[in-house]
Amino acid sequence: MKVRTYRSASPTSRVGRMVFFAVVLMIAVFASVPVSGSAQASYQPCTNYRVTTQWGRVEVDTRPAGADSIGNIAWAMFLNDISHTPGRYDYQVLVNGKSILTDTVHKDDNLHMTIPRYQRGHYVYESGDEIQVIASHAPGDVLYVTPINRCTVPYTAG
Repeated sequence: MKVRTYRSASPTSRVGRMVFFAVVLMIAVFASVPVSGSAQASYQPCTNYRVTTQWGRVEVDTRPAGADSIGNIAWAMFLNDISHTPGRYDYQVLVNGKSILTDTVHKDDNLHMTIPRYQRGHYVYESGDEIQVIASHAPGDVLYVTPINRCTVPYTAG
């Protein structure tokens, strides 16, 4: 989704940007909550998963880590207009609709990351769990917000 805003309407202070991101995040989370039934049954596996928009794409895949064939979820947001890629990205990682991480990062290229399955002594997601990342990026007078990109962690042979 590419939303045009006027510079005067854009939050310029740190607090203003944080409030703005919180509002965008709340809208995205509420808009993506399933009404009823099991959400996990209707999403594609996080293997070569791609959501394409007018402004770019989101890609999700799995990466092995040691003996774990799904040790990491690789997640990336690619913008078509590469002149817009540098700057601040705000994002939140959700597992089964619960936030496991909210962060801000400054990048000189597209936003990309890996989400390790095993963190701080325990597993943060299992096979069948739903992964989603909500991210926003505002270079100049354009606001990029990720499309809904839910996918499920594939099942491992075992």
